[in-house]
Amino acid sequence: MQLKINQDTLADILEQKDYFIRQKRLLVFVKNYIQASHPDKMSAVQDTFNNVFSRYNARNKEAYSAFMRSIALYKQKYLKEAERYMTAAAQMVQRDKEHYLAYQFLTHLGFIQTDRGNFIGAIYNYRMATKEVIQIKDKFKDNRAQAALNINISDLYYKTGFYAQSLNYLDNAWSLISKDEASKSLLSSVIFYNKSENFFRQKNIDSLRAYHKKLNDPRNKNYKIYTYRERTAYYLNLLKQEYDVAIKQILDLKKNKSYVPSELEDQHLADAYYASGQLDSSKKILDRLITADNENNHPEIKYHLYEILAWISGKKGDYKASAENFKLALQQSQENTTRLTQVGNISSQIKIDETENSYIQQTQEYERERLWLIFIVIIAALSLIAVALIYRNVKQKRHYENLLYATKKAELSFINSHEVRKHLTNILGIMDIIQHSDNNKEEYKQCEEYLLSSAKRLDEAIKNISDKINE
Repeated sequence: MQLKINQDTLADILEQKDYFIRQKRLLVFVKNYIQASHPDKMSAVQDTFNNVFSRYNARNKEAYSAFMRSIALYKQKYLKEAERYMTAAAQMVQRDKEHYLAYQFLTHLGFIQTDRGNFIGAIYNYRMATKEVIQIKDKFKDNRAQAALNINISDLYYKTGFYAQSLNYLDNAWSLISKDEASKSLLSSVIFYNKSENFFRQKNIDSLRAYHKKLNDPRNKNYKIYTYRERTAYYLNLLKQEYDVAIKQILDLKKNKSYVPSELEDQHLADAYYASGQLDSSKKILDRLITADNENNHPEIKYHLYEILAWISGKKGDYKASAENFKLALQQSQENTTRLTQVGNISSQIKIDETENSYIQQTQEYERERLWLIFIVIIAALSLIAVALIYRNVKQKRHYENLLYATKKAELSFINSHEVRKHLTNILGIMDIIQHSDNNKEEYKQCEEYLLSSAKRLDEAIKNISDKINE
């Protein structure tokens, strides 16, 4: 089916002012259209995008063009060419220090290289992608980018037989998104499925059954969830050695348009035929797998194919063919071992990078905490100074109030001693003279003026005291 590109939406994305958001939206938009396009129409779709990019003079348009070309080639299983174009896209954005695009293109490149069996290149590019994420970690509102990268790295380890490392990266991915419902809805199904693949390879039927049950939880909404559920269902039958049931399941699924087949589907079918004793059917598939798409069959796959062919030839009594196939299997095993040694060396460097990044993050966190501690200490010191100043002011105020009180007290005592008591004594003396006089009336008339004068002065003295008290 050919989808008509919604150029209004594309224009809206290209006019987005926030550059980081524009990059994220544009990548998703372009990738979805390329993947949904019919193979015969992919060139036309790419031409339309390139014309719009030129019209808007879009930044990194050459890199986006190479990215589109790679996605189209990957969909058509031209992995070598897909790797070449994605490498070119990644180099362009790395040169321009476009960290988000570099992270995306390097991740896609690692994924393509994993499918090609170029594990050295894949793990190196995942390492580079991890470094790009660190450069722009402040742009992400969640841990989805790092979690997705961990899932891709886990896929590489799974395909190279390092199951413990693969499961460890999946556990790390889950811990990164466990508190983010939006990220869980997008990535949980992939994590559960990748764990199922590991447990199938390890023949751990109990763990496989547990994760098959998780995949069947209706809350899983991944677009490939039907494929995940059906594939793990026949995995369980293979481990239970119910080969006839598994063979029927695989054959039915290969005809099912809702099912997205894996590059290993035929290999599982050949294994099931061999295990059930249907040697000719198994050999027919194995011969086709070895000759077809030879470029995409990496040593780990070829080793298994030649080994099964060797066992089939041996059971049929063709010991010469059996020996030849065992020899070919040994050659592939030796090549795969050499590659895995190199993968181990690079994966060790990834661990060193992760340790270094963790140390840097802890150092940055310590520095932030140190700055906060200094800030708190400064605030506390300023608070203590403020409290001390307030206490000092209060103490000085009380001291001055006590001085004022003492001054007023002394002043009032002086007024009381020298003014009030003086005039009161005069009045009492006059009254005593009048009281003991033989002629009170005559005496009063003579003293009346002095008595009134002393009374007025006494009244003034009392008012003066009252005014002092009210000050």
